[in-house]
Amino acid sequence: MYMKNRFHVLIAEDDPFIRKVLRHALEDEFEVSTQVNGIEAMSWLEKGNPVDILVTDLQMPHMDGRELIRTVRSSPLFAKLPIIILSTFEDSNTRITCLELGADDYMTKPFNPLEVKAKITAVLRRSGIRLVNS
Repeated sequence: MYMKNRFHVLIAEDDPFIRKVLRHALEDEFEVSTQVNGIEAMSWLEKGNPVDILVTDLQMPHMDGRELIRTVRSSPLFAKLPIIILSTFEDSNTRITCLELGADDYMTKPFNPLEVKAKITAVLRRSGIRLVNS
């Protein structure tokens, strides 16, 4: 049985360097899993892997971040999963579209890994998710 003692973050990002930076920044505080695109992320979720929040890029091969948001939000199992976007797109229209699709927050690249950690913590706090042993 999976004992939940830390929040589990799923990162969908095709850039290996960014995956490494995020893993390094988050692994002391969170359980971290990474997938290279939206299809891999959905497949991983559908296998029953426990996750508390999804951090995704927008530009990825096979299934981009927008499609991933749509797919997650349309699934009864994952509709309430908090989602944070990390993207190079800085324009308001992209931000608005992502938030309207169901993203909970949006950050632009390049990013401060400590800010990503703070945003994850804030979104989890707002979503009402609590650790079992806290």
